[in-house]
Amino acid sequence: MQAVNGHNLAAVVAQNNDFVTKATAMQNSACFNGASGCQNINAQRTAGDFSAANSEDSREFVAKSSGVHAPANASKNMIWPVLGLLLAASLMGLGPIFVRLSGISAEASAFWRAMLAAPVFLVASQGLALAGYAGRKAAGIDAAHTKTATDARTTTTRKTGLLILAGVLFAADLMFAHLAIGMTTVANAILLNNLAPLFVGCFGLLGLARRPSRRFWQGLPIAMLGAFCLFLASSHGSGSMLGDATAILAAGFYGAYFVVIAKLRQDHSALQIMLWSTIVTAIVLGLYMLVFDGGIGMPAVMGGWLALCGLAFLTHIGGQGMVSVCFKRVDEATGSIILLWQPFMSALLGALVLGEVLNPWHAVGAAFVMVAVAYITVRRRRKAA
Repeated sequence: MQAVNGHNLAAVVAQNNDFVTKATAMQNSACFNGASGCQNINAQRTAGDFSAANSEDSREFVAKSSGVHAPANASKNMIWPVLGLLLAASLMGLGPIFVRLSGISAEASAFWRAMLAAPVFLVASQGLALAGYAGRKAAGIDAAHTKTATDARTTTTRKTGLLILAGVLFAADLMFAHLAIGMTTVANAILLNNLAPLFVGCFGLLGLARRPSRRFWQGLPIAMLGAFCLFLASSHGSGSMLGDATAILAAGFYGAYFVVIAKLRQDHSALQIMLWSTIVTAIVLGLYMLVFDGGIGMPAVMGGWLALCGLAFLTHIGGQGMVSVCFKRVDEATGSIILLWQPFMSALLGALVLGEVLNPWHAVGAAFVMVAVAYITVRRRRKAA
């Protein structure tokens, strides 16, 4: 193989040298009536240009023919996104602990989670918008008169209803998820909330999303078996079956939220969707508490406010934001597997911080649920040709 590569490389070099000679001769004949230095300058310039090209072609040919593709750099570039996803999953795993430590109702903790996070999303969105405007202005592009900007405004107007719907669904998911965290074990609440992909498949049967694949039907019985085991764990004194049902209801709203944002991602960025969802969530939950609770609940001690700040800034902004960034550099299969660390992180912290006691049914149910979710959501990798 090396001999063949050397032979081909020599042929490439010889061919380029022959081309250099012909180019030099053409330039010499073109300026034969000019100054005496014209021929030498042109010859040196031409030879220098083709020598550089010759050297680059040679290096490229050697790299390709020897099969070297710099996998080390690729693996190094993958380390940081993978570590980022692990950190994001850990931050999201802290969420249930912050909810418990806040000391307020489920709807109040969900409200403050959105209320404290909304200004950060708003500032980030405006900052990116100003940066984009400055870039277009520097390039001499008037965004107000471009077809792209006009279409974007029309699309945003047409899909405002979907943005509001996404916020309402997100508000329902947060409220019922936080309610489940207060009613059952943290492990059950988070594990059952991870059944959202199953509801996405069910919505596909109704024509609201893509029809579920064969892998969905194969993984569905495993997920149902896992949920049954978690219910058994609650029936043996570790949790509440009503809380488990509430977590499944939250998963249904989260699945519906997935369906809506899948349509919105065609015209909106992840930051725009999170901004709208967070603002609408704060408005919906605030109105709910004013009507049904008579006011917005607030923590009575500073520790409760610190827990809410952690819920908003670490879990909501840090965790979700890092997932959005890292998923641009990590394939879907790898990212989905890494994010399965979140429920295990929550269960571990629930046992260590909150003193929750887990029984063998938790372990069996968690195993079934995680295997089912991974099997359904992770697509098979295509075999390399």
